[in-house]
Amino acid sequence: MVTKRPNPKKDKSARRRRPAPPPLASARGGGAALTVAGLAEGLVLASGVRIRMARGEDVETARRLVALTGSGVTLESRLADAVPDGRLAAVVAKGLDEGPEALTRELAVAASQGDGAMEDLVIGLSCVLVAEHPEHGVVGVLVALPPARVLANIGLPEMESLVGLLKVIKLKAVAVDPAHRSGGIAAALIATCRKLYSQLRYYRLYGQFDAGSGLETYYQRQGLTALKEGQGVTLDMFSVPAGIYTDPSERFFACDL
Repeated sequence: MVTKRPNPKKDKSARRRRPAPPPLASARGGGAALTVAGLAEGLVLASGVRIRMARGEDVETARRLVALTGSGVTLESRLADAVPDGRLAAVVAKGLDEGPEALTRELAVAASQGDGAMEDLVIGLSCVLVAEHPEHGVVGVLVALPPARVLANIGLPEMESLVGLLKVIKLKAVAVDPAHRSGGIAAALIATCRKLYSQLRYYRLYGQFDAGSGLETYYQRQGLTALKEGQGVTLDMFSVPAGIYTDPSERFFACDL
């Protein structure tokens, strides 16, 4: 991935508001705020599938499902290893319990303690959501994390690049077992992810897909904007204009939260 400052004229359309996310009407609680307990138990779809946070016993299935994307994306060991011991999404849980201000407090503490604490913060701000079928177990997975390395290399002042961990979230992967596709599972995973990070007051969600794959139509159906080839994700929430760009073989999708 290549990062650079955007061309203001070229990316003018990227600063417009994204379409509203699809509602979670089919999940229990509908528009109610997400809670730690609710995400642990799972949001129940009309089909009986539960959208919930991953548990230790889900890791190997999640790895297998992520590999189905066929784009070389994997469930990183640093995230997989953090599921069983509760480090994954630990800061997310604090934000749900105590409010988004808890994320700012955690960032301040981590910044004062060095690289190891910052890595733990990134893991704590990440999440792995799974879709659990009542008869077939985990059949879908979504991985989201702050793009820490990208933010550190796009020319932002150091403090702003750190604050960016609380403003920008990357949807790294979403995958559903082939036998359970076309049932709205991926859409529910994406909608839950959007609702989660919107509740935590993130500004922008983005992801990337292979150019020529035809996936732009799918992402647009989920209320996401498929950016044109060569168009970057504009980060206009910072004092210095910046953007995230990729190589010609990939395209971005993005939305405001």
